[in-house]
Amino acid sequence: MLLLAGPAAAGASAPLGLAWGVVAEPATAGALTPGQVAEHLEFLQAHGWRAIRASSLGTEGEKAVLLSFDDPASALRYVVPLLALYQMPAVVTVGPAQAADPALGPVLKELAASPWIELAPRVEAEPAGAPAARCEPDTGAASREEERLSRLSRTLAAELARLREVTGVTPSAVAWAPETWSGAGEAVASSLGLKVQLPAFTGMPPVLDPPRVARYVVPSWAGVWALVQASVHWDPQDHPVRFVEVDAAWICAGGDPRARVARVVEVVKRLGLNGARILPGNPVRGGVIGPLVRALREAGVRWMMADLPPDVGRDVAQAADLARAADWDVVMLPPGPADRRAEAVRYVRPAARLAWPDEAGNGRAFHVDPWVPGQAPARGLTVGAATVAAADAEAARAAVAGREWIGLPVELAEAGLRISLRSLAAFALSR
Repeated sequence: MLLLAGPAAAGASAPLGLAWGVVAEPATAGALTPGQVAEHLEFLQAHGWRAIRASSLGTEGEKAVLLSFDDPASALRYVVPLLALYQMPAVVTVGPAQAADPALGPVLKELAASPWIELAPRVEAEPAGAPAARCEPDTGAASREEERLSRLSRTLAAELARLREVTGVTPSAVAWAPETWSGAGEAVASSLGLKVQLPAFTGMPPVLDPPRVARYVVPSWAGVWALVQASVHWDPQDHPVRFVEVDAAWICAGGDPRARVARVVEVVKRLGLNGARILPGNPVRGGVIGPLVRALREAGVRWMMADLPPDVGRDVAQAADLARAADWDVVMLPPGPADRRAEAVRYVRPAARLAWPDEAGNGRAFHVDPWVPGQAPARGLTVGAATVAAADAEAARAAVAGREWIGLPVELAEAGLRISLRSLAAFALSR
């Protein structure tokens, strides 16, 4: 509890962002109760947190929190009275279907009339589908991205028009559902006058510079401890990181790539790994990477790392292709000056952290930019041993030396699992 008595995070002054979903009484599956929300608001207020408006970003000071609610109907019924009680403003986000629902028109009008509420359109994830892994070059990625951005522009324009019609107010902020925010999408929103970006994260959110605020999606089961974790940007499930390393060429080296994707998932599940490092090939094998990353996310992998091919030179298009292939948490840059490649990655995936090879230049050891300003970079490596026993011993030494990220190639992992889980004890994580 005392963690919230100090700064939000060491060295960080960016606002804490929190997002709640449906609020219901009596309790229903996946929803929070008004009592839970009241507990959260009272806790924040008692520990000195000051709720701010999205329109005031950039002048918030220390211990600022931006509150947001993603269900307009329950927000009006249960949340607005609590906000008035605690004297705390909040953002209510409105998705495309909610904006188009005539029955919600009166709800949106009442929300807009409340002095405690700002309304903002929300971008929802498109149906992902389940395309099969394909090893052939993905020649249509650029055109699909262009069409996606065109749909986004039309959808946001329609939401803005609807909110202006119903409330008479033009929003200045846009909220993003988890895994929908990208630099290209942000550019589309900015072109429509939506300058404040509110992306949502189901894991610990990154620290973003205003006018961006990362929103932590408060789970329906959450008590106060979830708010503590969000404020200090730490989650015990995120550390340490143990990852499997997969070369996209390996996925395509033996028959049906779906079978090899399934083998990678099996490794992750049996060892309880929370990370994956993917070598995407040159050119980037987007037809393999997308299905592989989706399968790993479904298996519970928290950290997705991709290596930028070492011979891309100053070709930022290839960096952008890699960043578009999946929603990466970390992108490893090749040795040498970062120049425009880092800019390209950060543009397409603004929340991605950059990783850098260690000065030794052996390609296995690396460090990862800190998640929170002021922290030291995290250190990691992929083991280089050729046998299971030697790999396990190398990983144990690396852990003692303070390496947080430790991984092994998928083939070596499969070899160890054919022996026993104990043979890879230094990699296995308990869940």
